[in-house]
Amino acid sequence: MSQDVSPSVTAHTWDDPTRCPFCLAELESEGAGFIDHIDESPICRQGFGMWRDAVVDDVGGEWSG
Repeated sequence: MSQDVSPSVTAHTWDDPTRCPFCLAELESEGAGFIDHIDESPICRQGFGMWRDAVVDDVGGEWSG
């Protein structure tokens, strides 16, 4: 990780698309880089899954992201 932050299933921030919101690691790219990252990071994948479960009812139909 590029910053001295422990990975967390609770997002630290969602305001920088070049960093993972769960561990703040710099991503290779926006979008696809995040998907690649969560495929490699179990705690970030868990955090994203928890976030997605929390918002899925707020989004009509199935969200493709």
